[in-house]
Amino acid sequence: MPAPDQGDGTAMGAAVLEMVAQGLSGPVLDRLAPGSLPGPYRVSTALGDTTTHGLLGTRCDLELHGRPDRLTAWGHADHVLGLPDAGAVLVEGIRRYDGRRVLLLLPLDTPHTQVREQRLGALAGARYGHLEVTALAVPGHALLGTVQRHASLLHDAVAATRLGLARLLSDLAQQSVCGALAHAQRRPFQDGVLAGRQAFGHAVAEAAAAVRMCHAVTRRAATASGPARWDRAVRAGVFVARAVPQSVGTACRLFGGQGFMDGHPMAAAYREAVFAPVLLGGQQRLVDSMRQRLAGETSLPTLTDGQAPAQTVRQAQAQGVGRPGQHPVPGSMR
Repeated sequence: MPAPDQGDGTAMGAAVLEMVAQGLSGPVLDRLAPGSLPGPYRVSTALGDTTTHGLLGTRCDLELHGRPDRLTAWGHADHVLGLPDAGAVLVEGIRRYDGRRVLLLLPLDTPHTQVREQRLGALAGARYGHLEVTALAVPGHALLGTVQRHASLLHDAVAATRLGLARLLSDLAQQSVCGALAHAQRRPFQDGVLAGRQAFGHAVAEAAAAVRMCHAVTRRAATASGPARWDRAVRAGVFVARAVPQSVGTACRLFGGQGFMDGHPMAAAYREAVFAPVLLGGQQRLVDSMRQRLAGETSLPTLTDGQAPAQTVRQAQAQGVGRPGQHPVPGSMR
C-alpha cells in the first residue's frame, strides 16, 4: 500500500472545516443565490441535525417572528462548525406564521448576531461556536426558501460532504498504518521472535485491508447519483466509522512507545480517528437510516420547481442589521 504525503497531522481539523464549508455552504449558495460567493468561501454552516442527518450535530433553535414582509429572527444555534474568518452563516430556522423550516443567510458582523463562545473540539484545529441571534431583521433576499423545497439539493450536498470526510478519514488511517509499518522496518524484529513477527504481520495486513475497503466503498459511492448516492454515502459512512478507529488503533498499538505520547502524530491520529463516528453522523444513526430505507419506512423528498432569490453575502451583511427596540420573544427562546 503506497504511503501518501505525511504532512501535518494537526491540520485535519482545518481540513474538515474547509470541506464542510465548501460542501454544505458553497454549492448550496451557488444554487440558491448565484454570485453570492465571489471569492474564497467565507460562509459558515448551521444546518439542523435532521437536515444534515447527524453530519454536523448542530442544534438549532431559531425562530422567525412577525409578518411575512417583516420577519425578525430570534434564537441560537449550538455546536456550529465555523470558519475563522466567516462573514455570514447559512442557518436553518422555523417560520412561526406557517411552521415551515426555512434556510437563511445571516451576517455575523452585526450586534444582533454574536458568537458567544468558541471552543476546540476533538479534532485539532476545529472550532465550535454558540451563535446567538437577537431581534435580527431578516431582509427578503436573506430568505433562501424552505428546507423541504430544497431538500434534494441539501441531500446531495450532505452526501458529497460525508463522502469527502470519509475519504479524509480513510487517508488518515492509511497514513497511520504506513507509519507503523515504516517504524517496524527501522527497528526490525530479532530472528528469534518469529511469533512476534507473524502477529505483527497479521495485524498490519488486517488493518491495511480495512483501509483499502474504506477507499473502495467511498469510490463506489461517489459514482452513484440520485437517491443511490445518498444510500451509498450512508453505507460508506457506517463502514468508515467502524474501520478507521480500529485500523488507527491497531497502528497505534503496533507503533507503541512514543506513539502513545501527546504531540506525536500517531497519538494525534488516534484521537482524531476515535472522533470519526461522530464526525460522519453517528454510527447508530446511520445504521438506523439504512434499516429504515431498506424497509421502505422513509424516502428522500424531491426538489420542487421554483426560483430562489439571487443576492450576495455582501448585501446580507449590509442590509441584515436588526431593528433596535424589539421586545424579547416570550416562550421557548432563551
